[in-house]
Amino acid sequence: MPLTTTTTDIQRSYRQVFDQAKKFGSIIVLTNNKPDVAIVSIKELQRLRHQQQKLEMTDTLASIASYQKDKKQGKLTKTNSLADL
Repeated sequence: MPLTTTTTDIQRSYRQVFDQAKKFGSIIVLTNNKPDVAIVSIKELQRLRHQQQKLEMTDTLASIASYQKDKKQGKLTKTNSLADL
């Protein structure tokens, strides 16, 4: 279960909320008992960005491998416009 806080708690004790975000990685901020925003520590943000880059690289390499396989098998066709698809 993610750690949560309220906008009122942030107004009253923002330093404590920020310290918790640093300790636990992120905190969901509730407004009117609904998730509104997240406070994410720099360390967690860097981890998420690194993970995203790894996933994008994996996807890119898979696309290149698929292209090379299709090219080798002669499955590629040349199109002149989107209508040809």
